[in-house]
Amino acid sequence: MEIEDDSGTEDKEKDLLSSSGRLHMLPLLSSLSSLVLYLRRLQHSAFLSLSRQLQSAEAWRLLCHSSLALLILYNRRRECEVSKLAIAEYRVRVTPQCPVPVPPGAPPALTPLEASLSPFERLVLPHLPRVGVQGKRGRVQPLILPPHCEPCLELLLQTRHDVGVDPQNPYVFARPYHSPATPLRGTDLLRSLARSSGTRNPRALTQTRVRRQVAILTQLLLLGEGEEPGQPGGSAVERLEHFLEREYHVTQSCGGIGQDPGLMGRVGRVVLCGERDGVLFRGMSLHHICLELDVMSGNSADSYSEGESEGDPGKEKGEVTPATQTPAPTPTLLYVRRGKANSRTPRPKKMKGTPPSASPLSPSLAGRRRGSGQPRSGKRGVLKRPWSEAERAAVEEHLTRNIAELRVPAKADCERCLQSCPLLVTNRRDWRAIKFYCHNRIQLLKKNQRRDSDPPPLIVC
Repeated sequence: MEIEDDSGTEDKEKDLLSSSGRLHMLPLLSSLSSLVLYLRRLQHSAFLSLSRQLQSAEAWRLLCHSSLALLILYNRRRECEVSKLAIAEYRVRVTPQCPVPVPPGAPPALTPLEASLSPFERLVLPHLPRVGVQGKRGRVQPLILPPHCEPCLELLLQTRHDVGVDPQNPYVFARPYHSPATPLRGTDLLRSLARSSGTRNPRALTQTRVRRQVAILTQLLLLGEGEEPGQPGGSAVERLEHFLEREYHVTQSCGGIGQDPGLMGRVGRVVLCGERDGVLFRGMSLHHICLELDVMSGNSADSYSEGESEGDPGKEKGEVTPATQTPAPTPTLLYVRRGKANSRTPRPKKMKGTPPSASPLSPSLAGRRRGSGQPRSGKRGVLKRPWSEAERAAVEEHLTRNIAELRVPAKADCERCLQSCPLLVTNRRDWRAIKFYCHNRIQLLKKNQRRDSDPPPLIVC
């Protein structure tokens, strides 16, 4: 097994943990890096011990446990699917080959196994072997073997008969001196190894809802390991840069991603949100994209959302969103109905001496029959998007004089603000949206001034 020295791996992880980006490291990334370092050391030492003593049951057990845990962390599949990897499925694994040239403009020919992978795994990790395992409802799910995993699995299969594994056991990760139908339990194993590694929050690594995020960060932690120089597709870092440019139009140098936890966390977060929700902020840098995601997810305490609409500014009076309102959890458009609370029109009062048929009715009530169950006419939905910190700062920087003088800017002022701020154009803000934002901001300032100027009420005993 050609693997780098343990001291080299230790120095690399020490640089990762002691770099200047340590303060900006995500808690999940910090715990995950400690666990991956622990598993790589355990796998390396167990491989060397089992290579010297082929009948060492303890070395076989440690190598089996560490290889299975790394395989679970590296993939997005369920733990039971990874644990039940069969020997027959492993034998027919797909080894990486040179990419077949595709004519320009034609879609690439993908196998069903490749089509099940994410774009990040398919474009950034094409040099690693793939294995198809049985998933839910008989579907074949792809597994990517991490770097240095293939020699470890080959050694496990060669020495399994010498450590007491039943010959009838069809699984790669078997249990010595147990029934042939009982593979290792990946959930219990990963939970135990997470506690043994000394991570600060081992429970966060075994939760189902972070499985995709853990897989992306693990792939970034082991990026570039085990690949041979001079491959046709270039290095893994070059493929990562090309992927960011192709998918999100982000030009980012990722040469030092192994020593920059902040960059690694931003790349992992953008890939995760891009695959799940779709990143709406194309063409921006990774820092600005993560800032937008922070604002949209409500991580910014002083952010508040103000909607835009296509109506008259006079109709938007009083529609100021308070600063304590939580923004939308995802960067998607919000469907909000215009109008007052519950969008209900008050029923007209009957005048004395006037017959009921002569009472004037509003157009919305006139078109609705009692008990018909049809919605009222006159309602329409308005798409509102929260204003991010970067957008609000850009508007207030160019129109700060109008806001300070409590004067709504004109159309020409809003258009000059658009020309000076490409971010607003990228996020599809027009001059009406800027005008409504300034109008609502001014109304909020007037309200605060009236509140401060009003004397406190006198309490008469």
